Amino acid sequence: MNLSQTFNLDLRGKDCNEYIVEISKILVTMKPGDVLKIVADQDRILCTHQLLKNAPRYLFKGDIVEDHAEITIRRLR
Repeated sequence: MNLSQTFNLDLRGKDCNEYIVEISKILVTMKPGDVLKIVADQDRILCTHQLLKNAPRYLFKGDIVEDHAEITIRRLR
């Protein structure tokens, strides 16, 4: 029985470094199947890509919605 968790963060207005620090705190605690949903500034999709480009355990998707980005990160294994 897998009891996955969903974490939600609103990081609009945070600079890229602060954004990475905040999501990293959650990423290190995530177990397989867990999901992190983030609302952030549009350019944070690139910060997320830079952070996770060599991290095969995570799958992320970013969408631009009006004036912000909605980013979803799933821990795979």
